[in-house]
Amino acid sequence: MKPPPTLLATGFVVDAPHEGTIFPSAGGNSANPKVQAIYWRCLVALFASARITNPGQRLALFCNVRPPVIDGVDLAMVLERYGVELRLIPLTARLAKDRTAAWGNVLYFFDILTALEAEPDDLRFALVDSDVLVTGTVEPLWALLDQADFAGYVVDTAEDEPVNGMTRRGMAEAAGGLSGRSFAPIPHFGGELFATTIGEWKRNRQLYDRMLDQASRGTGPAAGVLTEEHIYSIAFALQDRPVADAQRVIKRIWTSPRHNTARPGDEALPLWHLPAEKRYGLADFYAWLAAQDFPTALDPAMLRTTAMRLCAVPRKRPVKWLRDGVRQVAAKLGLRQ
Repeated sequence: MKPPPTLLATGFVVDAPHEGTIFPSAGGNSANPKVQAIYWRCLVALFASARITNPGQRLALFCNVRPPVIDGVDLAMVLERYGVELRLIPLTARLAKDRTAAWGNVLYFFDILTALEAEPDDLRFALVDSDVLVTGTVEPLWALLDQADFAGYVVDTAEDEPVNGMTRRGMAEAAGGLSGRSFAPIPHFGGELFATTIGEWKRNRQLYDRMLDQASRGTGPAAGVLTEEHIYSIAFALQDRPVADAQRVIKRIWTSPRHNTARPGDEALPLWHLPAEKRYGLADFYAWLAAQDFPTALDPAMLRTTAMRLCAVPRKRPVKWLRDGVRQVAAKLGLRQ
């Protein structure tokens, strides 16, 4: 039997000056071209690593603008070299500016999935954050959908720990208000991964639309929803079938001096989410690719070894501590982003 088709994608919104909000892990405002350049380098690293480790995988970038020239490099041409489909889709799912000071464009997944509704119902689709590296085969990701309609990544978050404006208990209250049922604090599904089939998205999207509508109007049980994490978590709690937990496929690996969750064995995961490495290890990985003129074929073992060294997975070497520390001081002095 022929396996179902698959699509691995990321989305990126280039905000205009009047649309910008704070993106904490990038160190600035989403409308700042320097902050945007950080994300452009990250998504090139994502797609390059995905192509090298998964030569036959269909890849796509959803964006509201054509990729620019950064550091003298035409990123549109680079992404084309990696076989990345460019889908120019405007952002319509944006909350009012006064609702949140951070992460103002992260509901873009609504527009992405709406744009995909003409695809075959059996298409297995995974949306990942741009600060993800793919260091192995993604077959285990698609296998999650053999037994579940949706898959996401459960983050270890305390019941009353704020998650960008909502707690697990608060999300449970929203789920209860939407359904008339009672919930214990629900699992926190992170925004770094959302996987499903197009058919299941179409069958279930009414729930997602209802939450977006209430969040946009600021009324109803989902009035407090601000980010995609809130919507994923609440929707997954309300859906009848189990949702696959992707913890054996992806991990949110923090590598900052104050918060380091990297552990031996993380390097064996096929997907690494590296939020603290946007300006450091992922920028270095991008530079490593650029120095080789963005190759499409490399030894995957070499790619993984290089990613481990540059991104501090599973441990940070002294030379990286020193290099990152110098860059952090430079950023505080305004000498670099």
